[in-house]
Amino acid sequence: MPLTYEQIIRICKQINDKHMPNGQAFVDAVDEWLERYDGENGKEFMFQAFKKLLLLVDEHIHTIERKVNIRPTCTKGCTHCCYFPIITTRAEARWMMTHIAKLPNDERERIYKHIQWYTQHYAEQIKRVETLDFTEERNFKKIYMKEQLPCIFLNPQTNTCFIYDVRPIPCRTYVNYCSPNVCAESHMPNEPFSYEFLYEFYIESLHDLIQTLIYEGEDVGIDYPDDLFTMDYLFCYFINEKK
Repeated sequence: MPLTYEQIIRICKQINDKHMPNGQAFVDAVDEWLERYDGENGKEFMFQAFKKLLLLVDEHIHTIERKVNIRPTCTKGCTHCCYFPIITTRAEARWMMTHIAKLPNDERERIYKHIQWYTQHYAEQIKRVETLDFTEERNFKKIYMKEQLPCIFLNPQTNTCFIYDVRPIPCRTYVNYCSPNVCAESHMPNEPFSYEFLYEFYIESLHDLIQTLIYEGEDVGIDYPDDLFTMDYLFCYFINEKK
């Protein structure tokens, strides 16, 4: 049974009071990965660490769900949240590019062609929102949502994600436990739950890993610290990359 808004509020309080993670699992994971690092390829190590940290975020969400006995009502093919503004660091975008580059030729070319189509098809919406300042404009989400600009990686034929395995933190941490109708009836419903508090552990882990490797003289494949702290709409990185 989907939860009501009132039930969601009570569960949020329960999570805040009893089940908030302290980040130790992220610290332990970083220590373990660094112990195993053989110094051969810093770029590949950081790419793999990025993917593992995304999975660790997923694991924390699933653990909390089990503790409070809730299950998402989100289903494959539901794309309402794919029209939210997705904001990431430049480093994350670069690792997503690495993921795409490693895909089989047909999948990779399909994504590149989609990006080209997306850039042309949504040119007007892109022009209106790419300069929308999410750091200053208080209502930027509402303004962005009115444009109904889908995520650049939403496959319009299948309503699935082209890069699901490395989808960014905003996509992983926004979950609906209420009726799916709340998403269908409102661009910005109150009911869905966000695990955005996990982002701090995730980004600190990336920071610690990169700092350690750079201290040891390794090439981590990004411009640090700029790439890890420069943020923009996800589509901007890929449109600019393909120009």
